[in-house]
Amino acid sequence: MPNIGDTGQGMTVTFGTSSLSLAVTEVTVGTISVDTLDVSTLATTGFQELITSDLKKIGKCKLKGVFVASATAPTVGGAAETMTITYPLFTGNVQAANLAGTAVFTDWKAPDGKLGEVMMFECEFQYDGDTGPTYTKATTS
Repeated sequence: MPNIGDTGQGMTVTFGTSSLSLAVTEVTVGTISVDTLDVSTLATTGFQELITSDLKKIGKCKLKGVFVASATAPTVGGAAETMTITYPLFTGNVQAANLAGTAVFTDWKAPDGKLGEVMMFECEFQYDGDTGPTYTKATTS
């Protein structure tokens, strides 16, 4: 089997209506999960009896990057827009994988200033469940 895997270089995040241009250096994708519900009764022994909830949820996605003073900052609590995380194009793939859906910015941290260090911003967005998010796998030739 050939070597698999790749680094995050080439990963991008695009924003549907705000057209932000952020110098992103790190993307942390929220975990997709589903809650479990306890359906145990007084007759249950050993372990809880659990069923899965009807709906999945996704945690916040976090972005870190180089602060560019002339760039527009994300609008926290602004209108929902399509946010797409596109993964790097791996060797042998013709279309990269992506995660896309409507989301809103929930946090933005302006950079701190320190001598001898690059000024970095941090922000988070939350997919709202209205449209997705949907993961689309990469396609191969």
